[in-house]
Amino acid sequence: MAQQLIQNVVDIMDNAHSQQQQLTESMSSLSEAKQQVKFSAEQSKKCLKEHFKWLEEKALENLRSRLNELLSEVDVVTATALTPLMDCEEMLNSSISAAARIMEEGKKILGNNPNDHIEDLVKFKDNPDTRQLHSVPEIPCLADVPYLSVDNFHPDLEKKLHKLFENEGRVLERAPAQISEIEERPGSLLITWAEVDDEVDDEVEAGEFCLQYCYGRVQSNEDKNITFHTAYTGPNTFCTIRHLKTNTPYSFRVCSRPEGEEKWSIWSVPRTAHTTIPHYQWNNTTEGYSTSNEDKTATRLSEGTTRVLYSSDNSYRCGFPITFRVLDAGEKTPFDGIGLSANDEDTETLQRSNSIFVATSGSVFVDGQEMKTKLPMLTRGSAATIETEDLGNGKVRVSIEVEGKAVTFDWKVDQKADVGRLMGLGMGPASTSVCLYFGMRFSHEDWKVGVE
Repeated sequence: MAQQLIQNVVDIMDNAHSQQQQLTESMSSLSEAKQQVKFSAEQSKKCLKEHFKWLEEKALENLRSRLNELLSEVDVVTATALTPLMDCEEMLNSSISAAARIMEEGKKILGNNPNDHIEDLVKFKDNPDTRQLHSVPEIPCLADVPYLSVDNFHPDLEKKLHKLFENEGRVLERAPAQISEIEERPGSLLITWAEVDDEVDDEVEAGEFCLQYCYGRVQSNEDKNITFHTAYTGPNTFCTIRHLKTNTPYSFRVCSRPEGEEKWSIWSVPRTAHTTIPHYQWNNTTEGYSTSNEDKTATRLSEGTTRVLYSSDNSYRCGFPITFRVLDAGEKTPFDGIGLSANDEDTETLQRSNSIFVATSGSVFVDGQEMKTKLPMLTRGSAATIETEDLGNGKVRVSIEVEGKAVTFDWKVDQKADVGRLMGLGMGPASTSVCLYFGMRFSHEDWKVGVE
């Protein structure tokens, strides 16, 4: 009895310890969330202050520029209007001076016995200034002279400015598009994103997205020392980033814009993830083939007997896509092609039981039996993608697509041959899943196939 009670105490303590660890981890996540809110708030305030300071400077700059432009226009009109008036004033002053001289000269002649100085009287009469006495410059009337004034001051300008500035800037709790899920793939990551309902205009939906990634863990888009690379631009809401190193962190972010717009939205919060699943690899010790590009590419050599080149192990797991890319092609024979197999025991052919085989002719064989549906031929530049779904009880749904044409069927796999225990793939608890080998067989040289 006492021993059972003691064991109960131990079990409760273990539960409490586990609970404490979970709560501590939750506290760490909570602290990270609080830090994100505070940091983003400070960055937003800084951005707002900088923008409105710039806006204020630009507004004053434009106001001063407009004022100087109008003042210069007043100066030009003034100078243009005063020039003829000043010329007229000069003429008047000259005529007034001439009239004064004539009056003075006439006084002298009249005061100096004019009857004895007939010659002076004649000269006075013929004096050019005397002849101009009846000429008076025409003075423009005030209606013809500019009277400067200013108008066109918009009475509702203040309201317009208020309305303009009232809509300047917007505070968003989150970016309009956010990364919603990241799934591990062999040597790659499948990134999925979506629009955030509370940040999307009901009348304006995003028509295009842009996904970027970089090496390492990034917590803020404001980090200027980080270089992001564009991985995808288009209407889809998912993208597979390939050729990634295992157990290496990568950061991802996404933005959006309505169709036809040039301006992108702000970036989403960077999400960091890594893949623990190694990329697909060919066996690099098979006679007659050479491998390159970290064993992701295999080339048929001229020497060596014709045999099947399998993957390094049964690394293909149902539920993942696998793509065979024909990088170069040689002479075709009936039993050449690519496929999946439950085992790597038969090195002679893939056109057999427990195998799916796509021949270079486009024929599809399931367990050695040819299907009625035929796919396009495999040639240089072709890509054959196989996707599978584990239906349980050893049954797998298979879809094979080549150059846009696809065939789908259910395949019964030998349980003993292909069901393995996957441990530590970073995809939750260990789970039983169908694991297969992938392979290729070519009789002639120059065939070069990459797998991803």
